[in-house]
Amino acid sequence: MVKTVKITDSDTGKDTLLGGALALTLSVVIVKVIGFFYKLPLAHLLGDEGMGYFNSAYSIFTFFYMLCTGGIPRAVSITVTEALSKGREARAEKILGLCFKLYVSIGITFAIILMLFSSGFARLIGNSLATFSLFCIAPSLSFVAASGVLRGYLNGRMRMKEIAFSEVLEGVVKFVFGLMFAMMGTRAELPVHMISALTILGVTSGSLVGTVFLHVCLKINKTKYKTRQKCEFCENGFEILKDVLKISIPITLSSMVMGISNVADLGLVIKRLVSSGVSTEEAVALYGNFTTLAVPMLNLVLALISPLGASAIPHLTGSFAEGSKGKFNEILKVIFTVCALVAFPISFAYLYFSEQILMLLFPIKSALIGAPLLRALSPAVLSICVLTVINSILEATFHPRISVIAMSVGALLKIVSGYVLIDKLGIIGAPISTGICYVSALLISLMLAIFYAKVYVPLTVFFVPCISSLLCVAGARFLYDRITEGIFSIPKFIVCGAMSAVLYIAFICIFMQKDLKSVADYVKIAKKR
Repeated sequence: MVKTVKITDSDTGKDTLLGGALALTLSVVIVKVIGFFYKLPLAHLLGDEGMGYFNSAYSIFTFFYMLCTGGIPRAVSITVTEALSKGREARAEKILGLCFKLYVSIGITFAIILMLFSSGFARLIGNSLATFSLFCIAPSLSFVAASGVLRGYLNGRMRMKEIAFSEVLEGVVKFVFGLMFAMMGTRAELPVHMISALTILGVTSGSLVGTVFLHVCLKINKTKYKTRQKCEFCENGFEILKDVLKISIPITLSSMVMGISNVADLGLVIKRLVSSGVSTEEAVALYGNFTTLAVPMLNLVLALISPLGASAIPHLTGSFAEGSKGKFNEILKVIFTVCALVAFPISFAYLYFSEQILMLLFPIKSALIGAPLLRALSPAVLSICVLTVINSILEATFHPRISVIAMSVGALLKIVSGYVLIDKLGIIGAPISTGICYVSALLISLMLAIFYAKVYVPLTVFFVPCISSLLCVAGARFLYDRITEGIFSIPKFIVCGAMSAVLYIAFICIFMQKDLKSVADYVKIAKKR
């Protein structure tokens, strides 16, 4: 038998759902600001071609990253939360120890594989000069595997502030070292692909420092996390790992599907552009523009929503394990409301103001090329936000297999549509196929979540944000065109955007009073809990 001890919120210092989400979101915003100041000089130092090498290596790295970590942070978070909700502190500690040893070993293994076969992977995607960049980023796989386990454990304990700070620290180190290495390579007049390789060492440095910080956090707080129960029995390591892997494998497979899709997309875009008559250098430059300007804009929205899903998982798992359906549905409504309030205005902003947004951030020549690509990605914004939230709910309720099915179908449609559209439409086919991927994955995931997993989806919370953001952003575009007469003006763009934001907030406050009150009430209740 296990003698359990109830651990209160003050004992663990855990964060509430929205408090944790806010901490993680703030860290994302800071990291994205750092990334903005990071990519601006890089875009000038490396150009579209150099960024093509950089992003090619990063796409291959992301696939291996998914193999090394995949669903382990979420699986650790879910299993730790479940254990703590039942007062089983010893089990939570054992999950950390076993998963850390297992996944660091996996990370080191894949780092060695990527280093040894970097040239082969680079040739596979039709971009052989990316070999050096792949070699330089490979060691970070061992660090991200370790940090993934540590972040999952802290998330399970609802300690999001440590996770948030580690992400900011990692971003700062990446910025400082990446830019320093890029400047050193430029001054030494190295070839652009070698400068790209030096630059990507910043990513490896950031991963190392972030992992060390998380490890130090656990060491400092070890007395708080020590077992507070006398355990006469605890499952053996095999049984615990089996429970973790039962959750992590489907999540990893889902991540792998998109990782394989992104790698296939990388080779597909460049090769299909070349087959349509574009030179290899121009194809790499177009791909570099797409992945440097348009894709980060989509990832920015995902980065803002992902903290909400990550913060929700331990709360959803806890209420699900307790059998509290009312509390569970209460959390669902809160996260879907926040998701809708964020996703719709950004989606319409990308649709109506793609040129202005990119001109504000990047050189005009690159922005003009990237604007149609960002506009074509706008339908994917809402899809990827809602899909992220639904996947988090499915994982928290132990239905991660649904995500595998949905993402597999979406990835297949992305590859097929990309193969056809890039040949016919050029580079614009890439964002269109991405939109097809996420829209189809969302529809499948939504249907299966409702009818199979019996997940409650409050669709009514989407109506007002959709109509309000459409009216406000379209109105801002109408006003902008009349004021500027087709000429880009930063002050007028900011004024129109600010007016649109104020009107949007006013509409939301007027027409969503009950939903906002539900969110506010949940925050008050969560603080008391």
